[in-house]
Amino acid sequence: MKTNPKVLMVAYVFPPFFSVGGSIRVVKFLKYLPSQGWRPVVLTIDDKKETASQRREGSESMLAEIPAEVEIIRTTSGETSAETLNKGRALRQKNKLAGAVINILSKLRQFVRRFFLIPDVHITWLPHALKLGRQIIADKQIDVIFATCPPHSVALIGTLLKKYTGKPLILDYRDDWIDTPWFRAKPAPQRWIERMLEKWAVSAADRVILVTEFSRDAFIKRYPGMSSEKFVFIPNGCDLSDYPDVSEMKPERDPDHFTILHAGIVFEADTWNRNPRSFFTAIKNICTKYPDIAQRLRVHFTGQLKPGVAQMVKDMGLAEQISELGYLSRDDLTRQMISADLLLAINYEGFSTLIPGKIYEYWAAGHSPILLLSAMGAASGLIEQHRLGLTVDFMDVQGIENAILEIYRAQETGKPFHISRDGIERYSRAYLTTQLADVLSNVTGHQIEQKTADG
Repeated sequence: MKTNPKVLMVAYVFPPFFSVGGSIRVVKFLKYLPSQGWRPVVLTIDDKKETASQRREGSESMLAEIPAEVEIIRTTSGETSAETLNKGRALRQKNKLAGAVINILSKLRQFVRRFFLIPDVHITWLPHALKLGRQIIADKQIDVIFATCPPHSVALIGTLLKKYTGKPLILDYRDDWIDTPWFRAKPAPQRWIERMLEKWAVSAADRVILVTEFSRDAFIKRYPGMSSEKFVFIPNGCDLSDYPDVSEMKPERDPDHFTILHAGIVFEADTWNRNPRSFFTAIKNICTKYPDIAQRLRVHFTGQLKPGVAQMVKDMGLAEQISELGYLSRDDLTRQMISADLLLAINYEGFSTLIPGKIYEYWAAGHSPILLLSAMGAASGLIEQHRLGLTVDFMDVQGIENAILEIYRAQETGKPFHISRDGIERYSRAYLTTQLADVLSNVTGHQIEQKTADG
């Protein structure tokens, strides 16, 4: 029996590009899979140059968590580098004729990206990933393919790799593809094509992993002709080894301020909308109605505010209340979480099947209550089930205002609301990796004696 079977992990979103939130799931799987008897090989994009979509947003440090025995193989994404785009912008400003040509090419590029790059602009990675992936599978004697998406073009890469090599395929959906807010914003012909593409990929896959039970139920309903056993629930979670001393940490509360903390990035977009405007409006209303509270109220965002969000803060006159902390180390972030009076999580507008990953991080810190802005669904259900805080509709300004004031007044009366870590063990990254190892064994027939997950 082969004692060290290999899995090819196909991941477009991977350090050092993008934020921690996008790649943390696959990185934690990589961290713990070797202890479960699996040897991962990663296929991802080249990290030499940034592009318009591939930016370094704080995930570089996660590379240190990947065991040395994990091989990472990179290939070009096929996208134009940010350096080339910047040169074009500079040339456009210096030379009118060149500027006119560049403007035409830019508009053509935008047209192609919008109407021809289906299901997403990252489909340009497909020919490069497919060529190298086939070579890796043959040279490294890969036993199974694991493709994580979004971008959902990775599902197509995984499916084609299976068609060419005959290796079993596991699709890992970190976010849903069909019937999401941004999917519904696309033209009808494109939606039809993408529905067919997803059906093709799902039909080819040996297992499809979903991160919420809401998503699993949606897939079972969408594909009634397929066995429900194909669809597996493995949620997101948190690495409890990142919080070894959290119980011993003492909150460093600022007695002069009531602090709300948001860990991560928020932004405005046409379809990927985690717009904090309603939250900011609620903060503005509180400051207007209660000047004494305004003097104490502080909202901190880790990382850096996107330009549009920073401008929103300025335009609404909230510069005194709202600030950014920059990128923090794990220990510093944990201290901020246990010292805050309220932890903020903002879900994508209208996305009922998604649970923001930061909720598990907040829960692992096990101290401050959570204010979730979300449609009713998977995330609100998790908050309610484990009594982690309060959920308010994304656009309900008055509801957000009332929730903040409820937590504030509870603290003022000497009865602050704290959450418990009870139940978080089910969402430990080490434990979740044992579930993935079970799936890998089931589709390949490799039965490996697993070690107990203690993380």
